Amino acid sequence: MLTNMSMRHVDKFKTERMRRLGPNSVNIELRTLRAAFNIAKRWDLIEQNPFSNVKLARVPEREPVFFSKDDLRKLLAAIKEDWLKAMVVLALYTGMRRAEITNLRWQDVDFERKTIRVESNATFKTKQGKRRIIPLADTALNLLQVRQLTKRNEYVFTLNGRKIYDNWVTHKFKFYLNEVNLNDRLHFHSLRHTFASWLVQDGVSLFEVQKLMGHSNISVTQVYSHLLPETLHSTVNKINLDSDVATIY
Repeated sequence: MLTNMSMRHVDKFKTERMRRLGPNSVNIELRTLRAAFNIAKRWDLIEQNPFSNVKLARVPEREPVFFSKDDLRKLLAAIKEDWLKAMVVLALYTGMRRAEITNLRWQDVDFERKTIRVESNATFKTKQGKRRIIPLADTALNLLQVRQLTKRNEYVFTLNGRKIYDNWVTHKFKFYLNEVNLNDRLHFHSLRHTFASWLVQDGVSLFEVQKLMGHSNISVTQVYSHLLPETLHSTVNKINLDSDVATIY
């Protein structure tokens, strides 16, 4: 019975699932159950949601995997399909997610302002349903201008005149990763990590990277902070004391 559920049951459930699944999988289950019990509460089937205060499983921090420039050159050289190569380059220069690229329509590209608009529509929902504007680097802009000359329908990326689906992109991308023998942990989303990582390594602030990535919270962007120390020496060297003070040691 739903009404008999208590925090004790929730804690026992969480403990049992942690023995069988990883923390990410357990958290997905806990969020799903919390949402389901919220509906039950809204329908007056229960008075309290026993999952409302449950603590999610702790997920060990793991530094994101990203491409080196040499690895990316090898990958691009191996890819035979122009549409996939163009997707890879656009992801690298914008930090866009795979689904954002496969669902990109020409009406979302503003060539005059050099931006891309990412927003939900009838057939696609953005992550967390949020809308954002992405600035286009010259390379990405030129790529889109060339593709516009041969556009077949409303979508920017098509195959045989039809929209390209996410699973086919994943399949082809993984095929080429294996062909050039790159890290097994790399996948299409790693291009988004590469976009952020290269920017941070080049001295771009985490605040700016947060805005470009569309992160709602800077804590999400902090995963790239381990790349900062080596690039900050020039920043701390900007401190310039008077010669008398600087030689006190």
